[in-house]
Amino acid sequence: MTQEDTQLRGREPAFRVPRVIVCLAATIIIFQLIMYVTGHQVALVLIVEMALFPARFFADNLGGLPGGIGQGLFSLVSYSFLHSSWSHCLINLVWLLAFGAPVARRLGWRRFLILYLACVIIGGLVQIYSVDETSWLVPIIGASGGVSGMMGAAARFAFPDTRWLNPAVAAERRRLLRIVDVPKRRPVMMFIGVWIVVNVAFGLAGPVGAGASGASASIAWQAHLGGFFAGLFLIGLIEKPPLSPSGGPGNVDYGDWKDRA
Repeated sequence: MTQEDTQLRGREPAFRVPRVIVCLAATIIIFQLIMYVTGHQVALVLIVEMALFPARFFADNLGGLPGGIGQGLFSLVSYSFLHSSWSHCLINLVWLLAFGAPVARRLGWRRFLILYLACVIIGGLVQIYSVDETSWLVPIIGASGGVSGMMGAAARFAFPDTRWLNPAVAAERRRLLRIVDVPKRRPVMMFIGVWIVVNVAFGLAGPVGAGASGASASIAWQAHLGGFFAGLFLIGLIEKPPLSPSGGPGNVDYGDWKDRA
């Protein structure tokens, strides 16, 4: 890559959003509009049909909820498209844009969706297995598990600087930090530590889950933790191996090959 090419790529807009992020955000907004415009009754139907209820997995007769085990498995993904309020929705979309976009640029849309949905599912599973019987019928909704996963994934390549926010730099596939090296990087560990403390602190301040129309909404911090660490660990498995100058996958971090895209 010549200096002129680098300069041209450096002029690319910093806020060019990958299509997969646009489509994902649009889907979330559409569901939020449906819940907001059509009224409480339709919102309640969507909550019952799409929210994640621990009762569907643990309670006798599914806690009286419609659908069988298939509905429960479906809800491990569908819950991420519903939100308790516009503020809940917009906060998740802002963080999805900030952290999901660079991850999507790095992985491509297919691998990004695999990672994102894996974080959504793992976050949901962590949540339902961490609550007691009194919360089995409390609906869990929100994209926070997937969004948190993107934060965890970004921690593997986003530090110590923020050049990854530029699409031109993100496309160059900076070396992914090995998981065994994460504890050795102070900026990464500070980010993880602060993130955990903030989520747990806010989560413990109220009841678990999120109610319809925001009536009893609170932070499902266990889902956040599950999604975050899923993203932190899984990006290394899902990312396509870098190509060596010989044209095949291999170690590109030694000799004259080091740091070349």
